[in-house]
Amino acid sequence: MKTTSFLALFIFFSAFLQAQGTGTKLSLGLAVDTTDADIASVVRLWGDYLASNPDSSTGDPFWLTAEKERYPKHDFLNTVYFSPSLYYFLRYNKPTVMSVFKADSGYIIRTLLASVNDSGYARPFCITRVMAKKEKGEWRLCNVLPYSTRSWHREIVGKITFVFPPDHAFNRPLAERMNAFVDSLALRWHVRPFPIEFYLADDLSDIMTMRGFDFYVGESYNRGTGGLADVANHIVFGAGQDEWYPHEFVHLIVKPLFPNAHYYFHEGYAALVGGSRGHDILWHMKRIKKYLDDHPELDLNDVLNFGHFDAETDPKYVFGGLICRLALEKGGETSLRALFSFGGDDKDFYAAVEAVLGVKQENLNAYLRRELAAAVIER
Repeated sequence: MKTTSFLALFIFFSAFLQAQGTGTKLSLGLAVDTTDADIASVVRLWGDYLASNPDSSTGDPFWLTAEKERYPKHDFLNTVYFSPSLYYFLRYNKPTVMSVFKADSGYIIRTLLASVNDSGYARPFCITRVMAKKEKGEWRLCNVLPYSTRSWHREIVGKITFVFPPDHAFNRPLAERMNAFVDSLALRWHVRPFPIEFYLADDLSDIMTMRGFDFYVGESYNRGTGGLADVANHIVFGAGQDEWYPHEFVHLIVKPLFPNAHYYFHEGYAALVGGSRGHDILWHMKRIKKYLDDHPELDLNDVLNFGHFDAETDPKYVFGGLICRLALEKGGETSLRALFSFGGDDKDFYAAVEAVLGVKQENLNAYLRRELAAAVIER
């Protein structure tokens, strides 16, 4: 009887996976039919990959060659959002394969990462999807993004490949404007232009789904318009955007030049030259200025702890952008590069501001309020 043999094989197969290596242990859900030889093979492959410590593995014999050759960081589950990485959290959240099902010429493996709270209830961290396809007779892992967007349209303008749903009306003039912006920014930073993929989705949740996340911690806060930049792989994801979305493209050009710079400077500069959430930085500056005028008790000497403002305006974009603008006004590109040359710790942020702008941390409150007011009046 298949039920009996399935349960017996499930018990054996689970024990087999738990015993492999010294890395992550992979558990199986009861619905995973490992009596099927192909399913058993792809689950074993996925378990071996997780047990290999994907963050530090070299060569990666588990992944599809075509994707390894095309993308420097070929595992899209591990390129954006989670810090320092998705697989870092495997030490706290154990993986369970929930299902394996046929898709196209391969399989999709759906996995829950979760821990258990003090009351014994599950605390889900994320649910991922990764594919497996055969390469020269052997199963290899690959991303679900190409499968998720297999029916989408593609248009190439300059160095940018625009990828969008069939119901999206492609705006070529905006696409040409976007390409011209990237070319000019690359020239400004002395970077040779490179090919970029730009995926246009309706919502931030759609971006995460197409990349392989059916659920992830924080998803309720990541909805609506916005975007992500996969810097290593030269991919931009835009949600609720049109073909003109410069903010994330700025990160592709500048972040590789200064990988250790404070994130306030990276996000601030991207907002300064590329706007944020469909508005230029002046729009956001006016909103923050009004809030500061209404709250004179707020102390910007500790500006990095300003905290959340609202869903439209992020304070780090405003203050980071303002500081970048002031650096440019003081010493041009040389001063801006100096800001980026400091490290990424908070102490490095304040050291950079003092070194480049001559303002000590204890004087930032008065300085930032004054310069923000001047920037809003001037423009």
